[in-house]
Amino acid sequence: MKTFCKIAMALSLAWAIGALATPVWAADYKLGVSDRVKIKVQEWPDINGEYTLNADGVVSLPLVGNINAIGLRPSELGLKISELFKKRSGGSDQILTAVEIAQYRPFSIMGDVQKSGQYPYRPGLTVLEAVSIAGGYYRPETGPLRIDRDVAIASGEINTMTIKLNRMLVHEARLGAALAGRDDFSLPPELFKLKDDPETQNLMKSEQAALSLEIEMKKNEQASFEAVKSLYHDEIETLDGQVQALGEEKESIGTQLSQLRSMAAKGLALSPTMFALERSYAQVVNQQMSAGTAIVRAKENITVSEQRMNQFQQERSRLNSKDLQQTRDAIAETRAKIETAFQLLDEAQTSAPNARVPLDRVRSGFTIFRKDGETIRQIPADETTLVSPDDVVKIPAIRAPIAISSNSRGSYRTDPPDR
Repeated sequence: MKTFCKIAMALSLAWAIGALATPVWAADYKLGVSDRVKIKVQEWPDINGEYTLNADGVVSLPLVGNINAIGLRPSELGLKISELFKKRSGGSDQILTAVEIAQYRPFSIMGDVQKSGQYPYRPGLTVLEAVSIAGGYYRPETGPLRIDRDVAIASGEINTMTIKLNRMLVHEARLGAALAGRDDFSLPPELFKLKDDPETQNLMKSEQAALSLEIEMKKNEQASFEAVKSLYHDEIETLDGQVQALGEEKESIGTQLSQLRSMAAKGLALSPTMFALERSYAQVVNQQMSAGTAIVRAKENITVSEQRMNQFQQERSRLNSKDLQQTRDAIAETRAKIETAFQLLDEAQTSAPNARVPLDRVRSGFTIFRKDGETIRQIPADETTLVSPDDVVKIPAIRAPIAISSNSRGSYRTDPPDR
């Protein structure tokens, strides 16, 4: 019966893995930075979820830590995760893991389109579809006014996302301190230049207050446990005293009974007196046994309290680990968005077209910049060429650029020191 259940479970998970499996057209797809994967591990439901490859190409999973996933196929990553969990559990049964692409790393498009920048990739994407995603080929508006508008929009987005990023960086530092058992944490190095900024100081105070509250809760839980433990120890000490006193009483009664039995053998002892002593002796023995049972129960209660205390600590650590992983994923995503916003801002400040392209004009001269190991290849393309993740699609401008006045550029700094 157990064998049948195992087979049924394996078939069920195999079906689930098949449902999540990467389609045939993506069987050879290799993971890269910013890919987001959905992971499902048999018998480890807390691990299930979506994870993003960080800037180092690493996926961080609770319990097994960092996994270098760069260049792996989804199926290969699944096998790697299975081996790590099998090794951690120390079991002989194979742990099955399903991995699918939840969101491909983006492609970029630049040049003669409405909205250049990074966009989510989808399988089978062509150059023409990439142009459509970017709003189509450029349709000119009032030059300087549009540039000023784009600068204002991009600047606002950068400011908003930077504030969000700063909050997450401080939150990440606090969670790291909580998991390490520290009672305080330092300002992340990335924010040192903002240490005197009131907003940053408020962030630090808020997260420090949250950390202090968590520490206080842990102390209160520990104090409650110690108080309960002390009560049980006092009870055990009292019961030990009772057992000792009962033992002495038992010994005294036993001595009297021996004397009466000796006298009874000579016909000198009274039977009622001997009966009363025997009854007292039995009562003392029962009280001794009851006290011994109470001592065992008190020790068991101490053990149960210790187990509950450990469970509380493990659950808090698990929740903090999960929160930390989600925060790190959000940080990576926000950094990518900020980088894209800077690219849009750079483009808005440095270039603008001024003439409409005739509808019958045939587009040509597309270029795809594709990473090939440590090098970047330039691939001639047309509107039907397939685009891959990480590609940069360059759409040629077929109109003369116009000059942008220095006043329309504004004074916004496009190159932050830490990006």
